[in-house]
Amino acid sequence: MQKQSRTKGLLLTFISLLFIWGLFYISSLLLKSSKNSNLRCIPENSEILIRIDGKKLIKNTAYNFLVESKDQQVLDKIINFITKVENRETKQLGIDFLSEIGIFVQPLKNGKLLGILVNLNSPSLFEENGRNIIDASTTIIRKDDIGLILNYLTPNEIISQAELQKIGSKILSNNNNKSFENQLKKDLLFEIKSNNPEYGKGTIEISGINNEFIIESNLKASKHNTNNSTYCLKPNGLHVSCAMIPDNYVAAFEQLFPISNKEKLPKIKNISWNYQGMNIQEGGSHNLGFFVQPMTDMLIEFDKPFHLNKHVNFTENFKKWGIQTNIKGMVIGKQNYIVDSLSPTTYFIGINSDNLIKKQNPYLLNIEGDINTLLKISGSESITTFVDMIFPAFTTSQDFFKTIENTSIQVKQTGEKIHIKGKLKFKKGKFSYTECLRFILALKGY
Repeated sequence: MQKQSRTKGLLLTFISLLFIWGLFYISSLLLKSSKNSNLRCIPENSEILIRIDGKKLIKNTAYNFLVESKDQQVLDKIINFITKVENRETKQLGIDFLSEIGIFVQPLKNGKLLGILVNLNSPSLFEENGRNIIDASTTIIRKDDIGLILNYLTPNEIISQAELQKIGSKILSNNNNKSFENQLKKDLLFEIKSNNPEYGKGTIEISGINNEFIIESNLKASKHNTNNSTYCLKPNGLHVSCAMIPDNYVAAFEQLFPISNKEKLPKIKNISWNYQGMNIQEGGSHNLGFFVQPMTDMLIEFDKPFHLNKHVNFTENFKKWGIQTNIKGMVIGKQNYIVDSLSPTTYFIGINSDNLIKKQNPYLLNIEGDINTLLKISGSESITTFVDMIFPAFTTSQDFFKTIENTSIQVKQTGEKIHIKGKLKFKKGKFSYTECLRFILALKGY
């Protein structure tokens, strides 16, 4: 009897394996049918080029899910998703996601033009339903079996739909650019090509190996970018430091700290930031009705002397947010934030200055630590329950981040060469593609 039971168990296991391999084999056959012609339309004057290999991405996901993880919960969600999609009318875009997708950024007037080139399996659906995903600064254009989504990225300048259509038609007409297509490495999931002489020319490669996503690159820059800061923060929680700050970030900083007497905020040279989460406490007579207390430390260095302490005491926004100021800095609820001048150009803002060290940061960009800290919220039970109910995507993102063991990205320049190394490592027993698939399904409500 025991032998019969064991034989039956082995038979069921064998049938299950056959079923899994059958699904994988069928998926592999389906993936062979896609053709790619969109990459030939990428403009040669693009500053950034991105290629996403949809075929490899789905094939790797299928193998990881069906053969390695065999996650029954995800399988049930996929079946539920497929069943519901089949039972209702859906607005399909006619895009062949099993082929390669090309993304480019190129200069245009005072801004940037963002383009997404896709291969189409139904041009009519793309033209009919693609209108639903665009706004005033975006348009879609089609030529044969290639689709283009164009967006103009400048908030203070508008380009008409007619002009965008004209630009898009010209891009699709120049479909003989094989230089990018010929340089592709077919084993990569994502490939980013930079054509910016200031920040580097070269290729950034993203691949999936074992249970990690790996980023590697060697770029060549004509400009010698350096992080010449005197101070930095010892990494704690989620750490980000950056010495390549775009000018438009100054505008965002000015919204937080309104500048008195119409004094212009200098360019930000370096930022070093530690984040340990956010605490939300009820109370206060200000507009919010509760106190939002980020558990954070930040080091900011400007390229010119700037009296930040003086401007902290002059702000119209702080009163609305329940923020008080004193001689040492700011107070939110019962939490004190230090605003300390380390030099005429360097300031510390935060709750804990013990992690402040006098040492030059060797990286142009450094991201490391527990990414789950980014969505860590503490506070009263009513507040946390409210966040979970109102923002389900927030909870979904938290669950996904908890599966990641380590995040690290470092950008460093030596002479003309810029080196990029990065890793997104998942915890033991978690499977990278399966967890990404679970996250996408959860965002869709499954």
